[in-house]
Amino acid sequence: MNNNDNKKSSKSWTHRLFKQPSATDTTYSKCYFAHRYHDNHKAQTHNPFGALFSDTDNEHTNLDHDTASFQALLGDNSLVSEDNSDIELHLKSHASTPSITKVNGFDHQSSEALSSQFAVLNCYDETRDTKTFRLGRLKDSVFDYLPGQYITLTVVIDGQEYKRSYSLASSPTHSSILDITVKRDPNGGVVSNWLNDHLKIGDSVNVKGPFGKFSCAKNIPKKVLFIAAGSGIVPIMSMLRWLTETEAPIDVVLLLSFRTVYDIIYSDELNLIAARHKNIKLFITLTQEPEGFSQWRGLTGRINKNLLSGLVPDLSERMVYLCGPDAFMTECKQNLENLKLPAEQLICESFTVNSPVVKTHAPLIDQPAKVQPPSNQASRRKTGNYKIKFAKSHKTIAADGAMTLLELAEQSGININHECRAGECGECMIKCLKGRVEMTEQAEIDDVDRKKGWVYSCCAYPVSNAVLDV
Repeated sequence: MNNNDNKKSSKSWTHRLFKQPSATDTTYSKCYFAHRYHDNHKAQTHNPFGALFSDTDNEHTNLDHDTASFQALLGDNSLVSEDNSDIELHLKSHASTPSITKVNGFDHQSSEALSSQFAVLNCYDETRDTKTFRLGRLKDSVFDYLPGQYITLTVVIDGQEYKRSYSLASSPTHSSILDITVKRDPNGGVVSNWLNDHLKIGDSVNVKGPFGKFSCAKNIPKKVLFIAAGSGIVPIMSMLRWLTETEAPIDVVLLLSFRTVYDIIYSDELNLIAARHKNIKLFITLTQEPEGFSQWRGLTGRINKNLLSGLVPDLSERMVYLCGPDAFMTECKQNLENLKLPAEQLICESFTVNSPVVKTHAPLIDQPAKVQPPSNQASRRKTGNYKIKFAKSHKTIAADGAMTLLELAEQSGININHECRAGECGECMIKCLKGRVEMTEQAEIDDVDRKKGWVYSCCAYPVSNAVLDV
């Protein structure tokens, strides 16, 4: 069986993987993420944290929509039984799922990520500084992806084109719509803040993807522990929605950390899912007590070793998916290591506000092919005063080591092709002709290319004067 045989449409393998012997031709999807409390005035005025503050059932737990217009908005969300035979699917690990465009009833597989126009169908205020945007394809075809993957969004702001990566919050059981959740960047992130302030229903954006390997769908475990902080909940939510919509018989523990009760993203839906599914346990801890709010009955404090061992006594039996800011990730990984979690049972993805990033450390690159030990300096810290020369563009600029080569190029009006900004797609590869560049965020760049001076500009930082072949 070749690799292409294993790259199945998520719509097909999602159904087959979890199909029960008694399954009938019906709609399996619960479609939680489509039912937004924001759309219901009665639900909006109801205490959204009722499940945490009282023992009474929420009066709005039954949220069913049957109208044709609502189904049209969702896209095709039904998984229809095809046959009763048991089908074993081997989903091999690969850099990104192939895009599958449905043309005249046939699935056309492509080795490249799909690029397509999407329209904004709706937007929701998740918290005071976070919004979810629902995107729908302008063409009648399938956008196939794995839960937990991300896309690259292209927007034009003040005449300049920007590309940023955002994790998908939606479930791949809904092939024609995508949800992205975007948090405002207090440090002045151009795109994320622009999306929150200006993107509106009816606008169109270019989407390319999917990208990323952070998914539980490739090798589905029997027991899972999801750990997330802040915006790190987004790819976790995609996987959780997929698991619930497919009624996967998996034991799930969800451990989330937010600053205050007002910062809990997807709070209503998380409570609803936990209330409806006995196989899912939800724990939320707050690191700060909001002023004027004294009703919180959940956990408080940071996620530590004692909390993990107390809430998850069978930790060693679980696959752990961890996502959040760098400091949070570092602390959690240390706690998990102290609890003797096998390294192969931990899958991580860090978040820089909104963009998913695979964090690894790679050697320094020195022209012509001198490999030096990796630096211990954290990314985005000033490391010195350097001169960076863009040879082909005939520009020389000052740098302090706090910005990537891609960011430096963009700041100088120099175009470098790019997509994911996370060191995975390879679009932004450039050559360092002279000087030293540190790759603090890298995904599987070929050793031969690295020794020749090639780097991913989206995650490469100068640590000396350098000349770039751009």
